[in-house]
Amino acid sequence: MTQRLNSTLLLIEDEANAAGFDATMRDSGAIVATENATLRTMNGRAQDLVSKHDVVIFETDPDDPGELSAIDAIVGAGNREAIFIALTAEDVSITKARRLRARGVDEVLPKSIDADDLNSIVSEMRAARSAPQQTSSHNVDYGSLITVAQSAGGSGATTTAVNLATALAAKKGRFSKKEGASVALIDLDIQFGSVGVMMDLEDNGGFLEMVESAAVPDISYLKGILQTHDSGVDVLVAPRQIVPVTAIEKNQIATMLDVLRSNYDYVVVDLPRALVEWLEPIVSRMDELVIVSDTSVPSMRQAKRLMDFYREDNITVQTKIVINRESKPLIKSEQISEGEKLLETKFTNWLPDNVKVARKSADLGRPVVTNKPGSDLAKSYFALAKSYTQKAEKAAKTVG
Repeated sequence: MTQRLNSTLLLIEDEANAAGFDATMRDSGAIVATENATLRTMNGRAQDLVSKHDVVIFETDPDDPGELSAIDAIVGAGNREAIFIALTAEDVSITKARRLRARGVDEVLPKSIDADDLNSIVSEMRAARSAPQQTSSHNVDYGSLITVAQSAGGSGATTTAVNLATALAAKKGRFSKKEGASVALIDLDIQFGSVGVMMDLEDNGGFLEMVESAAVPDISYLKGILQTHDSGVDVLVAPRQIVPVTAIEKNQIATMLDVLRSNYDYVVVDLPRALVEWLEPIVSRMDELVIVSDTSVPSMRQAKRLMDFYREDNITVQTKIVINRESKPLIKSEQISEGEKLLETKFTNWLPDNVKVARKSADLGRPVVTNKPGSDLAKSYFALAKSYTQKAEKAAKTVG
């Protein structure tokens, strides 16, 4: 059967919900076919019916083995031109939602979603599917997404993100022939972000404009709101005006990261303090996680909680614990050994407690690595950056 464009198949057992979705979509001009069934209960009819539509919306229970088998048989069996949207219980976990995504489902939404909201999401997904695909100007794979989190308030995560990004820009790039790597630094601590202050960059209103307009950014849009720092790093500064942490849409974050990763060697993200819903597309994409901490017991425990949280949804992410304001000891103390045991990793990156250099750089709005490149603190940031550039070089040689 030939697949019809702008044609939606609704597989929803609840007749009232089905009728509401059906009516709203028809009003928008879509062709709609509705069945009060699920993929599993349709048995042999599902494959033929699904192939006639470009969007398939179906209710499912991710705990039902029969439903999962039906998804594997239908979604993963040559229907990839269609968009599949699963409707699940309101309290489904992120892990279960990700498992559905891994089976080929394009989006997982709650059954209680408003009909107008569902229709809007379908329209956006259709538009994104039909739009020309963003291609990297480098004609190679994505750059590395490095996220920086704090184990406790005041741990120095933002300072680390700023100096890591600046140090990476001073290294040889993978994508381009120029000497410095292309680096984007994104401040996603939208309520308390201070990347702009530390780099002496004023908020140009770009981030807030993106949030308020709900724009799904392409590279042209992003180039218009990013600011190029003297170090060569392109920076997206957090809004000066405090906005709700829920103001950002997940699809904005997902698209922004994909576009940036296709155009930069490295994308460094200063993560928000709150564990918000729109972290999901970040977690699923991040290659490296940096947790900035000290060696105190409370900080180590919090670092463990963060590691467990992020690894639940991205078991392959590489995690590095950066110990701030402490020089690497000649003899490892029992507390450090216990911390390494708890976090199941060696503490290889230490940032010395050079208060004078750190404070002077902050006051001037300059990264330590450019303000005092010969200091012990700057050298530690360069060493951290080198650990990522060396890994990238090895990966490139392996692929080559």
